[in-house]
Amino acid sequence: MITARVFNSFLMFALTSITALAQQISFKSDAEKTQVSLGEAFSVGFFIESNTDSYTIDQPMKYPQHKGLQIVGEQRSQNVSYVNGRGIIEDGIVLAFVAEKEGKYRVGSAKIVINGKTYTSKPVDVVVKGSGLVHNNFKSSTSQPVFLQSKVSKTNPYVNEQVGLSVKLYVKDLSYLNRKQNFRQGNLDGLSPKIVKSSPENIKQEIVGGKQYFSEEIARYYVFPQKPGKIEIDPFSVDVVLPTTYGAEPVEVRSNSVVINAKALPEEGRPKNFSGAVGQFKMNASVDKKEVSTNESVNFDVEIIGTGNFNTINLPEINTPKNLEKFAPKKRDAYKTYDTGMKGKIAEQTVLVPNYGGEYTISPVEFSYFDPAKEKYITLKSDSINLSVSGSNQSNNGTTNLVSNSSSDSTISDKIDEIKNDVKEGKSGWLWLTGSVIALSLGSLFLMRKKNKPVEKNIESKVKPINEQKKVENFQSKTETQKFTLVEKPIINSNLISAELEELKQKINTEDQKDFYQLQENILCNVAMKKTNIDLAHFSDGIIENVLLEKGVNRLAVEQWKLLLNNARQAKYAFGGLNQNLDEVFEATQNVVEELMRK
Repeated sequence: MITARVFNSFLMFALTSITALAQQISFKSDAEKTQVSLGEAFSVGFFIESNTDSYTIDQPMKYPQHKGLQIVGEQRSQNVSYVNGRGIIEDGIVLAFVAEKEGKYRVGSAKIVINGKTYTSKPVDVVVKGSGLVHNNFKSSTSQPVFLQSKVSKTNPYVNEQVGLSVKLYVKDLSYLNRKQNFRQGNLDGLSPKIVKSSPENIKQEIVGGKQYFSEEIARYYVFPQKPGKIEIDPFSVDVVLPTTYGAEPVEVRSNSVVINAKALPEEGRPKNFSGAVGQFKMNASVDKKEVSTNESVNFDVEIIGTGNFNTINLPEINTPKNLEKFAPKKRDAYKTYDTGMKGKIAEQTVLVPNYGGEYTISPVEFSYFDPAKEKYITLKSDSINLSVSGSNQSNNGTTNLVSNSSSDSTISDKIDEIKNDVKEGKSGWLWLTGSVIALSLGSLFLMRKKNKPVEKNIESKVKPINEQKKVENFQSKTETQKFTLVEKPIINSNLISAELEELKQKINTEDQKDFYQLQENILCNVAMKKTNIDLAHFSDGIIENVLLEKGVNRLAVEQWKLLLNNARQAKYAFGGLNQNLDEVFEATQNVVEELMRK
C-alpha cells in the first residue's frame, strides 16, 4: 500500500515537471533603439514568449510608466521563430514613444498575469539628444502604425521671410485617417502665421524609413518670423482612435518640435524708404489721363504685385508739384494665402486736382524691399508722369482762385494790403457795402438750411433701397441668402449649360475678370439646380450639397463644386481679381459640370 502511494506521488511530480518543462513561458521588453534624436519616435515592444499558445491570460498587460514620454502609437505584434529546431511563439504589443525634450528617460516595467502567475518585464532606459532641426524625424525603420510630423520649408529664414509649415499625419492603415479628431495647434509665438485651407482628398502614399505609409496633410501654414534668433514651434497634436488591449480608444499623437533660426535683415545697403517688405515684388504707377482741364480730377494709381509678406508693405508717398492738389489716398488689398504662399497685390488710388492750367510733372515714386533669394535690397522706381492742363494759368487768375495753398497765401496778403491802403485813404465805403451783402447772404443761407432740413428727411424716406434699383448687380449684398439672386431662371437644360461653358471659354482672355467669374457662378448654380431639381427660391449651399450626395454624386466632385463656387463669389468682389490662371479655372469648372451632368 505504501509502495502504491509513493509510486502515485512520484507520478504526479513527474507529470507536473514534464508540463512545466513542456510549457516554457517568459515575458520580456525589447527596445528598437536606446539613443534617439529629439522629436524622433522610438518603439518598445512587450512580448510573451512560449513554445505553445495553449496558455491563458488572466489579467491583460498593465502599461509601464513613461514619465516625460508621449505614446504616439500602438500595434499588436505576433511572430514565430525556431531555435535549435524548436518553435518559439512571440506575441505582444509594440508602443511608440516621443520625448518632449532632451534628457534620459525610463520606460518602466510592464506586468501581465498568465496561468495565475504574474510576469514582469525589465525597464528600458533611453537617451534623447538633438535640437529638433531635422525635417524627416522618422527616417529610421519603425513599427509604429501612426505618427504626426511637422516640417518647415526653411530653417534659417530672414525676419519677415515667408516660411511654409506643414503638419502631416502618417498611417499604415488607411482607415485611421477617418479616425482623427481634436487637432491642436502648437505654440507659434514669435511668428506671424497665415493658415492655408488644405485641398480636399490630399491623401498620398509615401515611403518612410523603407516602409509604406498613407499620409494626409491636416494643416498648412505660412509663417513669418517677427524677430531674429531662435524660434521654437511646439509640437502639434491630434487624437486618433486606435485599437488597444481594452478596445478602440482615442490616443493622442504628437508631432516633433521644429526650431527656426531667423536672421536679422542686413543693415548694409538698407534704403531709407524700406518699410520691412520681404519677398519678390514689382510696381506699377500710372494716371487715368494725361490731358485734363483746370479743376478736373486725375486718378493716380500705384500697385505692388508679387509674393511675400504683404502685411509690412507701405506704399510710396506721391510728391506733387505746386498747385496740384492731392487728396487722401484710398487703399485696396487683393492678396491671399495660397498653397504656394501669400501672393496678390496692394493698390492705392490718389485723386489729384490741378488748380491752374499749364504743364505739370509728377515725380517718380520709389518702393524698396528685401529679396531673400538674392539676399539684397531692391528699389523699384517709376517713370515721371507729365500732365497737360488746359485753362488759365496762375498769373492770370491770381486774384480769384484761392485753392492752391501757396497762391492762396499770396492773394490773401495782397488783399489785406489793399484793404489797409483803402482805409488809410478814406475809401472804405465799399467795405460797408460788401459787409452788408455778406451778412444778408449768411442770413439767407441759414434760413434756407433750416427750411430744407425736413424736406431732406422726406426725400430720404422716398429713396428706394439699393437692391430695388435697376442695377442690382452692382450693389448686391454678399450675404449667403442673396448670393444667387443674380441668377435668372431660364429653362435649364444641357444645351444651355454647354452654351454657357463655351461663352465662359471665350471670356478667359477678357480684361474684366469679373465677367468671367459672374458667368462661372451662373453655370455652377444652373448645373446644380438641374441635377437636384431645386429651384432658385430654395437654393442654398447646404441643401444642394446634401441632395447631390444623396443622388450619388462623387463627394470629391461635390467638394470641388463648392470650392469653385466660393472662389467665383470671392473673385467677383476682389479688387483686381484673384490673380488666378483662368485656363485652369475653366478646365476645373468644365470637369465638375461634366461630372454633375452624368446620369
